[in-house]
Amino acid sequence: MVKEPLNPLPRRFVFHGNAVGAEVFLTRVGNVEQSVISPVTGQCSLPVIGGESSSQVLDPDIPEQLQSVFSYTNAQTRATGTLYGDGTQEKDHAVTTVAASLENVSVKNWSPDSPDRDRIEFRAGKLALSMRSTHPSFDQPSIEFIESAFEGLSLNGQPIQVDLNRRLMALSRWGDLQNAYQTDRAFFESCPFAQDAGVPPLCFGHGIPCPAGSFALSSFVRSIRWGPVEIPGHVLAVDGFGVIYFGEILLNDRERRVTMVRIRLGCKHAGQAVFVENAPNGTWVPPR
Repeated sequence: MVKEPLNPLPRRFVFHGNAVGAEVFLTRVGNVEQSVISPVTGQCSLPVIGGESSSQVLDPDIPEQLQSVFSYTNAQTRATGTLYGDGTQEKDHAVTTVAASLENVSVKNWSPDSPDRDRIEFRAGKLALSMRSTHPSFDQPSIEFIESAFEGLSLNGQPIQVDLNRRLMALSRWGDLQNAYQTDRAFFESCPFAQDAGVPPLCFGHGIPCPAGSFALSSFVRSIRWGPVEIPGHVLAVDGFGVIYFGEILLNDRERRVTMVRIRLGCKHAGQAVFVENAPNGTWVPPR
């Protein structure tokens, strides 16, 4: 007996939960241009149907050429995705939770002509981030911060403290974020977004600069205190080391991708590092 054919392409939720502990690479070692890559440590990712993925790397295997520059321990990541219903009812929704953490982070660099004893070192005792996205079948998703931790930060022996934009972190729905950005001047001024060169500056009352199919770029870190120095914004740049970016967010109406610490080295050694990154997200297809 032949059954009636089923819909071959029914509406469904496609999960996309990703968490990263650390990734580092160098493009110049001393005076030698070369590529030295340490594979991503502690990564987990969900398949389209959701489920659970986890990873723990207590003692990462860092390439020898990187060992004098980077070190970290206990990279842990976890992602879970659960679907409630099939997307046909008002109450149907999908939930994705992602978490990543890292301990004892150390990144060192030197001015080109300085001896090794004059190194500049960034340290973090612990970095942790967990997020949850909830995608209703008939409404905007909410993407929430569950935990964010910057512990034991220092650079060149001076402590680093970061001031978080808690309101930005609490606005989990794109519509609510847009409304606050367009109607609350204090929030607008506390929440800078990247703007392409050559276009007019951001103006209160206008929407978040997010071209279709792309992301807006901001940070949930409002200011940095490095020892006695107050620095507005989320960027710490130091000669002889490089540039540290704290709490970056890539976001649009249905996605958020958050990086706790990103580093660009640019002195004796050149390269990049990222420590603790999450992207919960997912989408219903076809969209309504």
